[in-house]
Amino acid sequence: MAIQSAEIRRHLVDAGFDHRSAGRTTCPECGPDRSNNTDKSLSVTMDGDTALYKCHHCEEGGAVKLDDYENSKDTNEYRKPTHFNRIDSVGIVSNDKKIEFEKPKESAPLTGFDQLTQEQIKYLIEDRGLSQETIDKFGLVSSERYVSKRKGKFPCIGFPYTNADGTHAVKWRDGAKNFTQTGAARSLWRINSFLGGDLIITEGEMDAMSFNECGIDAYSVPNGAPSQASRSDDTNQTKYKYLWDARDKIELASRVIIAGDQDPAGEILPEEIARRIGKAKCWRMSYPHDCKDANDVLTKYGADKLKELLTEVTPWPIGGLRDAKDYTEDVVSIWRDGMSRGVDVKVGKIAQYYRPSPGTLTICTGIPGSGKSTFLTWLSVELARTEGWSTAVFAAETAAPVHLLQLASLYVGKPFRGTDKMTEAELRKGVEWASERFVFLDESETSIQSIIERAQAAVLRHGVRILMVDPFNFITMQRPVEGDNGQHGIVELLTALKRFATTHDVAVWLVAHPTKMYRDGKGNTPIPTGYDISGSAHFFNVCDSGITISRDHERPNISKLTSWKARFEWLGSVGNTEIAFNPKDGSFNPLKEWGGNIGDWYLGDGVRGSDDWDTLDS
Repeated sequence: MAIQSAEIRRHLVDAGFDHRSAGRTTCPECGPDRSNNTDKSLSVTMDGDTALYKCHHCEEGGAVKLDDYENSKDTNEYRKPTHFNRIDSVGIVSNDKKIEFEKPKESAPLTGFDQLTQEQIKYLIEDRGLSQETIDKFGLVSSERYVSKRKGKFPCIGFPYTNADGTHAVKWRDGAKNFTQTGAARSLWRINSFLGGDLIITEGEMDAMSFNECGIDAYSVPNGAPSQASRSDDTNQTKYKYLWDARDKIELASRVIIAGDQDPAGEILPEEIARRIGKAKCWRMSYPHDCKDANDVLTKYGADKLKELLTEVTPWPIGGLRDAKDYTEDVVSIWRDGMSRGVDVKVGKIAQYYRPSPGTLTICTGIPGSGKSTFLTWLSVELARTEGWSTAVFAAETAAPVHLLQLASLYVGKPFRGTDKMTEAELRKGVEWASERFVFLDESETSIQSIIERAQAAVLRHGVRILMVDPFNFITMQRPVEGDNGQHGIVELLTALKRFATTHDVAVWLVAHPTKMYRDGKGNTPIPTGYDISGSAHFFNVCDSGITISRDHERPNISKLTSWKARFEWLGSVGNTEIAFNPKDGSFNPLKEWGGNIGDWYLGDGVRGSDDWDTLDS
């Protein structure tokens, strides 16, 4: 039975929702009958005074006006909310914290533009296949604007935007398909009108209007398709911010259908959107071979054909049962270009044994004080420098300010302690650099579900390519069932991390401590592998790559990387290599760049380098 309007109004208001809030709560329809009746499966987002709700368990959904309840006869039962859940830059903020939040104030719409000319209307109807009704519905405007590519002013058609922060913009298009803007279009075009169901995302406004000719709403990205996959060191860091701004609408959608253009740039855009949203929720649309986009289909084949193509959309491939022909283009691409070989870390022979790659799970182990966390921190900085990868960090043993000091030290190339430490100006420069490439998941919630949920938010908001979870033993798991001894929980945790890596095309690094390793007769500690990690041999079985970082205490500036698992030969091989550790800045280098003398281990003020790093890396 569907939830009654009065019931859902009362439930949402009692849960603390008003016109400013969004988040999750329990479902009044299925919640009372479930074993876990505290599960917050009902997502809620606000559109003015209207609450849009959807249960991700029973699929119940709809919209109700909350002010109807507040002003009804039952106002004596209304309780003003004091707190609510929200997602911020690091993920979920628990609802036991009071959060001050104000709805962005909308600025005045941009004015001073003309109505479309008869020539422009004729172009939209005869050349683009749009109806007068559609043209009027979308409120297009006209103006003579300066077009930089043509070095002059030309008549342009304007597409009005209202951004998530309440500001307005107009995106202009001339007759030669050149674009310019008044203001800055930063949100999905017309996304505020989305109330649920399938969310169709197009590459351009004309394509969104083409779907309207079929009687179907669609929403355009504000800035078209990128020329290359995202890098965190360029404008693509903010290029996909419109997805984060629309996260409540995306969560409300039953499916996200990505209708990108059928060209090289149009292939990049859907992949980036699906990676950020989560491929499990995304579907992709294909066009006839002679059509580049939705508007092409409309003009060549008509609205009925475009509507028919929507019935043929396919789930984004993330595994499962599929026809062999679905892999044809992937096979041809591998045949033509070879396997994706991960990243060649150009330090010593690291790349021979381990090559970081998105979509894979890496287990890193080592005895306490061996430098495993230090190595991964350095590696994340290297990948930020060379590949533009950004990282989400869950480091329960290292406070975020200390981690930032490490990152800044690596970036500047100077220690953050001692007589020769970096200057404050250098520190601020390093922190600024790191803040654009790293996001921290605090340890207020340590369940794997919470970590992954916040990591998904980091992918959506920051486009992260690395999730670093350090260490495993800080993650809380469900109490094991009788006779299980915790093995099932470990498998579920590793599987969840592997699924996240594949779905979001992220390299997941998990630090896991080994069981106590006993020294041999010569006083040497054996190098642990996946089978030696405390808890389960599943660490070896599930991961794609497994590495151990160890230290030669007779040569304390020398570290050894041992690869004990390489599922794919193009991403590494089993074996080991030595690299030099510089305790001054925490970097790893080829042996020839950092000498083999015992004195190299000491800083200028006589403090052992291990004091700076080992105490931060257990």
